[in-house]
Amino acid sequence: RKNRTMQEMAKTMLFKNSLHNHLKAEAVNTTCYVQNRIFIRPLIKKTPYELSRGRRPNISYFHPFWCECFILYAKDQLTKFDLKVDKGIFQGYFDTYKAYRVFNTRTLVVEEFIHVKFDDGLTSNRKLSDLEDDFAYM
Repeated sequence: RKNRTMQEMAKTMLFKNSLHNHLKAEAVNTTCYVQNRIFIRPLIKKTPYELSRGRRPNISYFHPFWCECFILYAKDQLTKFDLKVDKGIFQGYFDTYKAYRVFNTRTLVVEEFIHVKFDDGLTSNRKLSDLEDDFAYM
């Protein structure tokens, strides 16, 4: 039953965003990650995450699949004329530590990033250079 639910959720994420099937693996990985933290086992009233870790999961960092986001680069990686922020598309979560899997629209590569700001609808008309101030407090 769980596999069927996971497949249906992944198909819904792909269909909602009008995406092709080549992103099915990313959608299934994200679905599995989310389901392990939100679905409750009926008899014991705990999530799979609670059963394995012994504590309730923090889900405050969840974001919609395939939403637009902005990536901040670390200062030690940058030269004087490098961009500090790149546009990206959120694809999922990294399993071993709290990082996001993001498709970088400039480099066309999926990478893991910790410092990511998600577009909540208010920043859609802003430029990348305007977002540098938003990352000053991270």
